[in-house]
Amino acid sequence: MAPETEKSSSPDHTTMPLLGQAPSRPEVYANIHSIDNLNSLAIDRMFQLMQLHYENIHFEQFKADLMEKDDVILLHDKESKVIQGFSTLLKVPMTVNKKQIIGVFSGDTVLNKSYWGTTALGKAFLKYLWQVKATHLSKPTYWFLISKGYKTYLLMANNFKTHYPRFEKSTPQHFKDVMNAFYSKKFSENYIAKNDLIRFTKPSCHLKGDIAEISPTHLKIPRVRFFQSKNPNWHKGDELTCIAEMTFWMPLAYSIKKLFKGIFQ
Repeated sequence: MAPETEKSSSPDHTTMPLLGQAPSRPEVYANIHSIDNLNSLAIDRMFQLMQLHYENIHFEQFKADLMEKDDVILLHDKESKVIQGFSTLLKVPMTVNKKQIIGVFSGDTVLNKSYWGTTALGKAFLKYLWQVKATHLSKPTYWFLISKGYKTYLLMANNFKTHYPRFEKSTPQHFKDVMNAFYSKKFSENYIAKNDLIRFTKPSCHLKGDIAEISPTHLKIPRVRFFQSKNPNWHKGDELTCIAEMTFWMPLAYSIKKLFKGIFQ
C-alpha cells in the first residue's frame, strides 16, 4: 500500500515564491485536506498553478468547481513547503441498474512542470481511493477521470488493470452504463456518450501550447496514439471521459509490480 499521508486541518504554505522556482532536484510530499479547511492563500496558490499550465482559466469558475469537491490532494515542496501541485476529489454515491456503487471523480489536477515525474500524487490518490473502497466493501468502487492531456490518461491506463476506454478492447456495457449515468448528469448536454467525450459549446479551459504536446515519438506508444485518436481536439479543451475500477487488493498488486520492476531493471 502507498506510504502514509496526513489529513490536516490547514495546509502549511507560508512562503509564496515565483512559479517555476524550485530546487535543482525538487521533491514533493502529499497531504489530503478537506475542501472546507482550505484557506484563501492555498486557493490562490492553486489558481496560480492552473494559470501557469492552462489558458482561458477564470478564478470565479475555478473556485466554484473547487467548492463542489470534497477533498484535495496537495503536493508540497519538501524544503519550502510551498504547494506545487494538487488534485481535487469528489465522492459520488450512485445507483446504476438497481445496484449501488461508489465513485470518486477527479477534478482539476495540475503539477508544476519542475516536479514532473514524481510518484507522490499517484500514491496519495491510490491510498485515498483504497480508503473509499475499504469504507464501502460491498459496493463496486470506480474512479471517474476526464482527460484533456495524454499524461493524465496514462496515469490511469498505466496503473489500473481495469480501465476504459482502452485500445485493446471495447468498453463493456456495464462500465458504459456507469459512465453514462455519471457523465450525463455531471456534464449534461456537453457529454457526447458515443464518443466518450465532453465538448463544451463555449470556449473552455485548455492546456497551454507547450504543455503535454504529442510528438511523433509519443505516437509510437499505443496508449498515447489511442488517446490522440479518441480525443483529437484535446488541445482545444475537449475531455476524454474515463472509468477505472478500484479493488480492495489493488494496492498489493501495485506494490508487487513496483517491487519486480525495481528488481529486474
